[in-house]
Amino acid sequence: MKTLLTILTNAAHLTLTDGDEYPSGFWAEEFAVPYRMFTDSGYAVDLATLGGIAPTVDKSSLDPNFMKWVRPSFTQIDDAAAAATYRKTIEQAEGLRSPNDVARLTKDQIASYAGIYIVGGHGCMEDMRASPAMTKFLLTVLALDKPLASVCHGPTAFLSPRDPTGQSPFARYRVTCFSHAEEFQTKINGRLPLVLEIELKRLGMEYSKSPYPWGSHVVVDRNLVTGQNPFSSESVAKHFLDLVMT
Repeated sequence: MKTLLTILTNAAHLTLTDGDEYPSGFWAEEFAVPYRMFTDSGYAVDLATLGGIAPTVDKSSLDPNFMKWVRPSFTQIDDAAAAATYRKTIEQAEGLRSPNDVARLTKDQIASYAGIYIVGGHGCMEDMRASPAMTKFLLTVLALDKPLASVCHGPTAFLSPRDPTGQSPFARYRVTCFSHAEEFQTKINGRLPLVLEIELKRLGMEYSKSPYPWGSHVVVDRNLVTGQNPFSSESVAKHFLDLVMT
């Protein structure tokens, strides 16, 4: 059986510019939907975080009264049923309580994976944006030309790697992530340590987004798949599986 590696943030909060610690973690839909699709497609899934710390799910991502605000208004979804499905998937996912440590993965181990997927959530901006371990890991993934996917705030992991010339190895890749317009609609707008869309552009990535906030938008460029927001999770997983199966 082939194995995929899924990486999650280890952070349970995001430190805001005023010093407040905003409760956060990984986003339930962005983990549960792809995880279910991966396993349904016959793949084993290994889980990892920086430091091997058990990840925390963002509680708001399992709140049916909140979930309706992070998808297009025209969609008809039973949020209570969806939340129950996500919660069950998270509870049953092997390895969430004792994930692998990204820093301890060897080149041979990374090479053995069919592909790598990075889950989003505001917590990614706490532990992934300047991590030497994540930098080393991603440079290895790129050198091995492994299929790589991420969604929403997961591309925060792309901020720190540099090539031998000092440039981002992701420069000139077409990408997407949680948009500046969507950040404006969060209650922590104006207190974020960074705006991911702006930072990816600054590093030379070619950014695009849905014509409207919260719409599904996925970009595939070479072996990289990125999705804009939680509602993009299913499409990200589909495109990623297409790459992995090629």
